Amino acid sequence: MLDFFFISDEQSSNFALTQAEYAGGITMREFEQAQHAHIIEYDFDFFDDFRWSNVQVKQKLPQFQRANSEQFDVLKKLLQRVVELNCGVIAFGD
Repeated sequence: MLDFFFISDEQSSNFALTQAEYAGGITMREFEQAQHAHIIEYDFDFFDDFRWSNVQVKQKLPQFQRANSEQFDVLKKLLQRVVELNCGVIAFGD
């Protein structure tokens, strides 16, 4: 599972390890499908940690219109919530 946490763009990544609110998670299959749809960058690995700012998340949302949205329902809702909260998101792979 790749777990996502809401995090303010100003907060350090270490903050997420202890205090950030859990946003949701996706499976490896969902991760790979999101890469093929150009929602998640190919530079990222499922088992590595990465972070997106609020601006980056806003840029990703239009990608869902081009992709089969049902396939990415969890990720889409998660990123929409990030925009609503005006924060960023950090992901930890396990």
